Amino acid sequence: MNRLRDQLTCALGACLLAGYAVAEVPVVTNVVATQRVSTKLVDIYYDAYDADGDELKVRVEVSHSSGTTYSVPAFSMSGDIGQGVTTGQLKHIVWDAGIDWDGEYSDIMQIKVIVSDSKGLPGLEWGHEIPPGGFLMGQDGGVEGIGPSRHVNIPWSYWLSKYEITIQDYVDFLNLALITGEVYREGTSTIKANGGVYEGVGAGAVLVNLSTARDIAWNVNNLEVLDSRTNFPVNVTWYGATAFAQHYGYDLPTEAEWEKAYRGPDHDGLEEHLVYPWGNALDGSMANYTGSGDPYDSSSYDYRGATPVGYYDGNQTPFGTNMANAYGIYDMSGNMFEWCRSKIATTVENYPQLESLTNSLHDLAGGGSRVLRGGGWGAGSVCNNSTVLIKCYYRAGEAQSRDYDANNCSYYRRDLGFRVLRRSLVISPDEITLTPSTNTQTFAAVGGVPPYEWSVAAVSGSISTNGGPTTIYTRSSSGTNFVTCTDRAGLDAIATIIQP
Repeated sequence: MNRLRDQLTCALGACLLAGYAVAEVPVVTNVVATQRVSTKLVDIYYDAYDADGDELKVRVEVSHSSGTTYSVPAFSMSGDIGQGVTTGQLKHIVWDAGIDWDGEYSDIMQIKVIVSDSKGLPGLEWGHEIPPGGFLMGQDGGVEGIGPSRHVNIPWSYWLSKYEITIQDYVDFLNLALITGEVYREGTSTIKANGGVYEGVGAGAVLVNLSTARDIAWNVNNLEVLDSRTNFPVNVTWYGATAFAQHYGYDLPTEAEWEKAYRGPDHDGLEEHLVYPWGNALDGSMANYTGSGDPYDSSSYDYRGATPVGYYDGNQTPFGTNMANAYGIYDMSGNMFEWCRSKIATTVENYPQLESLTNSLHDLAGGGSRVLRGGGWGAGSVCNNSTVLIKCYYRAGEAQSRDYDANNCSYYRRDLGFRVLRRSLVISPDEITLTPSTNTQTFAAVGGVPPYEWSVAAVSGSISTNGGPTTIYTRSSSGTNFVTCTDRAGLDAIATIIQP
């Protein structure tokens, strides 16, 4: 499952029309690169278009092998590259090849220009919409056994990514984030965050340890996936998962959002629970756990035991049926533990009954451990001799900086991954008629991906906002006005105000 990116490649002097358009994501076309006569400077021109007019993040890769590999060191670039690039025609980058590649030559050079507006990952596939409403979180006393439970109402609909985020997805993110200065590389072993970029991810926070992940390596001028493992799930810290999600305008699911999605619509209430999304029995054709018999079972418990994302699609070994759950999502049982937004700071019985992103349990700031759900490929191993870890109700937690599952083992399993989420966005109230004596009205945003931006298209009136979930509208005269809330992903919700 190789996903497309918004990019266009060209040979020096002649463009190869390999660009494509995806709705509501930026498009790059007309890339032309030529070397200046009697110099070692290369002029790169391209057109960039974004339907929303967003500022873009731009990076460039250079190949000396007609695009077979893009490994030419290309650091000395200036112009319309990095972050904050506006859309338009004839965007211009100058590459000083004399600094980066002096004394080298190829007549089959290619330039690749990659753009992003940080409002979605092109090609990312989603599960079905998960409707708003309540469900029973935890154990219901039936086939799962007796244990803590809590009825939780989620007042918005949402979607989870169909697959766990892959190593290729993550490498593409890191390569762009390195160019834009969101992250930095510490030698060849660690990728860390710069400060003030991602909410809840401080300066110096480790996103991924290259020395332990063993699937990603620095090669001359960018990060690359090792051993053709592009379609395997990535292993990262909570900081790494959060940074990726925010970079593309997504979020990590709260613990309740995760469990509701896992169970499916027909088995999330009292006396409806199943042990697994598909039923109450488990064998190696249904999920990835230690000893499940898949070809990727690891003999080294701290290393590679994951299967490719979506592996259990009806073509797996041992043979079985398509194991996507009721919402069309793969690998929610086994393969990788999945990071959640929530802190593991409360018991199930004390979980808030009305889900709210403003609850301190979901605050991105602060330390402590974060929730992990779903179990990983190490479940059922010598250390964890029970597959309880991949059951619906099982909850675990690890420090935000950790990229391995310790669980009191003498070895560490690199099985901490994640998937991303997007929510519907609603303003409450969505329409109101002010009485002649009413001068203000408070509006609240529900769902979406914080922070929020508020604006008013007003005949008269104004708003006060601080990026939070509420705003106060103040009238000045009669007319019909519109208050708009925009979330991190660029999703809009509009409320109508009629004032006599």
